[in-house]
Amino acid sequence: MEILKNFLSLIVLVSAAGIWYFIKKRPNTKYRNISIAVLIICIFIIGIFFKENKTKIESTKPATTQVASSSSSESSESTESTESSKEDKVSESKSRTSPSKEIKNDGPEYTEASNTQFATHLTTEINNQLADTDYQVVTKPVGKNVIYLYLPQEAKYYSKVEIQQIADKLYQIKETTFKNWAIENGYDLSFANSPNLYVKAEDNTTLAEENGIINKSMKVKVNN
Repeated sequence: MEILKNFLSLIVLVSAAGIWYFIKKRPNTKYRNISIAVLIICIFIIGIFFKENKTKIESTKPATTQVASSSSSESSESTESTESSKEDKVSESKSRTSPSKEIKNDGPEYTEASNTQFATHLTTEINNQLADTDYQVVTKPVGKNVIYLYLPQEAKYYSKVEIQQIADKLYQIKETTFKNWAIENGYDLSFANSPNLYVKAEDNTTLAEENGIINKSMKVKVNN
């Protein structure tokens, strides 16, 4: 069983490397999607193994309790009193040294207003990086979890490979910009998540959108 887990873990690493390779080094939507599917399946199977192990461990607890109870009933009253006193002290010690830990948001809440501010900042950042090209983009915040990014209308007719390359670049800029902006404005990155990115043409056609749960990436939505 341990060998199988190790083998699945190896597949997870290989799949993750494949996702990276077919996005960054040699863009290939088909092979990238296959790598993502294999990764998710392996993680799901590994999760089942961990669940089974946890169930086996918990199933042994009643037997241990019965043995402890039997030994306790056979001991003398003085021994029971001593053990009870020790348990009380241990319990009291644990209550003092192991307080409940509550994870709190150390920064402000990321709201629709926050998303609007970030969208404005992102527009400036992208256009600054595209200053030497003919491109200028416009962003539109949608709620607090989504940002539409509009490219010139001609981008609608680019090939899928070209659109994928542009979308990947814009996604990287969005992620880096959000991290820096959130830190500068006091947001807790454990709670403030980067909004999902949708790349559109001027006529509102969606060219690519952020996709995925474990390893997010941009997925082209047009067949050019």
